[in-house]
Amino acid sequence: MQTRKGPLTGLRIVELTGIGPVPYAAMLLADLGAQVIRIDRPGGYPALGADLDFASMRAASIFYRSRPMIQVDLKAEAGRDLVLRLVGRADGLIEGYRPGTMERLGLGPRDCHGVQPALAYTRVTGWGQDGPRAGMAGHDLNYLGVSGALSLFGREGAPPLGMPPLVGDMAGGALFAVIGLLSAVMHARATARGQVVDANIVDGSASLYTLIDALGAMDLHGPAGSNPLDGGRHYYRTYLCGDGEWVVVGAIEPAFRRILLDGLGLAEDARLASGRVEDEAYCTQTIASVFVSRPRAHWVALFAGTDGCVTPVLTRAEARRDPANVARGLFTEIDGVAQSRTVPRFDASDGVISSSAADGSLPRPDILREWGLEASEIDALVAGGVLATAP
Repeated sequence: MQTRKGPLTGLRIVELTGIGPVPYAAMLLADLGAQVIRIDRPGGYPALGADLDFASMRAASIFYRSRPMIQVDLKAEAGRDLVLRLVGRADGLIEGYRPGTMERLGLGPRDCHGVQPALAYTRVTGWGQDGPRAGMAGHDLNYLGVSGALSLFGREGAPPLGMPPLVGDMAGGALFAVIGLLSAVMHARATARGQVVDANIVDGSASLYTLIDALGAMDLHGPAGSNPLDGGRHYYRTYLCGDGEWVVVGAIEPAFRRILLDGLGLAEDARLASGRVEDEAYCTQTIASVFVSRPRAHWVALFAGTDGCVTPVLTRAEARRDPANVARGLFTEIDGVAQSRTVPRFDASDGVISSSAADGSLPRPDILREWGLEASEIDALVAGGVLATAP
């Protein structure tokens, strides 16, 4: 592993281990050089279920990379005092517990701002810190359902299917948490005043469909699956190829559409050229009949380097082998586990993956020396059962 570096070098963050958005947000910050210390509970975070036990899959828990972890008994006074000591040296804190949990532990905003007035105290939840649902349990799909985002993924009146936690946990939660934390840090550096950031998935996922709201206000967006930008038109959707694989067509602009039709041998079809809404069924069926006549590789090669906007639908495994992705070093492999590189990219101060997920899943009490503790203090906390050591 490489030495930690990146544009966030010098930033110190305390992470209270949680699920969903928090570890991913902390990973992004750590990948970009922030000095993040992850605080877990003794024995590790409990499994969500028999098929979702991250603690037993150390190398595969990619979201724990680039930062060390300590296991602290937060119910012990010495554990609470240790966290407050770390907070006193930090620029930000990020936590993902239910509202009120940190206050009951004696680690709420008032406690933390008492030792670090400039702290960016970032709270990540599904429902937000207040409101009728604030105390309820929930997961990604629940939050997307309430925000209105999930309804955008339905088709022809059918109920929306379950989907991976991308729009909710990772984008609506984690990315807005990163934006909020860094914004609060910048504000604190200008004013010496810290604040609480309420980053929640309902708010974040609602913000993500701002473009759809704008289109709807102009009467340009109707029921899900019937619109120009969600697969409702022949020039912006997926098509099945002759080998059972799929391609994406994104030829929205007329100039790009002409290249598409020319490549498909359909440039002389007047109904396709006009692209009228009333001819949509004909256009879609005609294009589909051409794509299904050849394998995906044929179409990818035919449109490579053109503005016809035809690209393959790759599986995750195929994406790792894609020549363009390989050329740009999009993916790497650590401990036999494929994963994405640090993002975004910086030409003068790019980030690095500074430790593996496997390393980040084992308690490292010795790392506290980087946060100002003496070896004797660490040994005393271990001996008192406040800090755990690696098995």
